[in-house]
Amino acid sequence: MKQHIQTLKHLLSTKDDKALKQHYLTSNEAENIVQLAYLFQQGMSELSTYDFYQQLATEFIEIKSFPIALIAQMKTREALSFFTLALQLKDNFKLTDHMQRNALHYYFQGNQQVASEVQFNYLRSMMLFESNDTLRDALCQRDQHNLTPIEAYLQCNENFNDLATHEFNALLALIEIQSKQQAVETANYISTIKAVGKLCREQALSISTDLQRLVLIAIYFSKPIKDVVRDMH
Repeated sequence: MKQHIQTLKHLLSTKDDKALKQHYLTSNEAENIVQLAYLFQQGMSELSTYDFYQQLATEFIEIKSFPIALIAQMKTREALSFFTLALQLKDNFKLTDHMQRNALHYYFQGNQQVASEVQFNYLRSMMLFESNDTLRDALCQRDQHNLTPIEAYLQCNENFNDLATHEFNALLALIEIQSKQQAVETANYISTIKAVGKLCREQALSISTDLQRLVLIAIYFSKPIKDVVRDMH
């Protein structure tokens, strides 16, 4: 175990808040990533301590900054939920990495090692019940491939299981929110159907009007579903 983590564990046991923060401040970004990952793992392992570790991680990020390398780790609902408070600080939802991707890009694209389900309703609820202009703006940001987070979901998410009705409706609401901020980039239609067609073939999925992802692509790009199916063949 690295010395900086041993020190973190010791300071956690002494409950020395000032020393904990000083240790985090004097650690480099790579060490900060590991330290935050440790707090996340501890919080996930015991429900009764979740709030403590989440708040401590938020305070660490507040006194320094949101580590750029941490953005790409927001691939699961557990990670996004744990770091939501930190992402709401200082416009961190709009913070981007070297690929011009924000946390929503990675969350919507999902974890390609496991079939991850995106909780669109969680984000929609945040927009409805909180003043969250930063989250709305993040929804409209484009990465280096000119994709918004929703387009990253449509094009790259490898989980083709149907969304539950409330999640489907929440995604439609997010699409509407985005459309009110900026026009859909119609040029992304071709790259989307090519990418999704490749994923379908890799997973031996039938390309038909019954596939929910194709329905969403049709809605998003204002195309008849039959045209989407035809264009993918």
